[in-house]
Amino acid sequence: MDKKKIGLIAGIVIFIILLIAITVIYNKGIGNQEELVDEAVDIGVLRINDSNFSSEMLNTDKIVVLDFYENMCPPCTSMVPTIIKIAKLGDKVKVGMINISDSDTKNLAQRYDVSATPTIVILKDEKIVKTFIGATSEETIMEVINNLMEKENEE
Repeated sequence: MDKKKIGLIAGIVIFIILLIAITVIYNKGIGNQEELVDEAVDIGVLRINDSNFSSEMLNTDKIVVLDFYENMCPPCTSMVPTIIKIAKLGDKVKVGMINISDSDTKNLAQRYDVSATPTIVILKDEKIVKTFIGATSEETIMEVINNLMEKENEE
């Protein structure tokens, strides 16, 4: 075999190894997202879909935080720890996660005009207070929530 063929074969083998490594890393990230969502649910975050949205998230005096996410979305995964921290605020906030990859959440995605993920929608008295599109810092989201809680305390 000449050097060109050996170089070509070596290049192909390296390319295949890189593809396998990227696939493994990517799939580990997806598993991590599911584990994080399960952790969020364990502390009180609700899994929301079209059929349970009204009963779970409306008709409440609490601040409502909706996290629209989808499978295989690294920025969505990065937002889950923030969602967990928000849920730990307790009785003043109600948090729901909506996986727009699921077919039973399409109406909610349309209702709140979700065209990209992650999207965080903050509601008070069933009205949109603020929408964040894309990965957003915890501080930015908490500023809105804290302002709403301060207004409640003033009333």
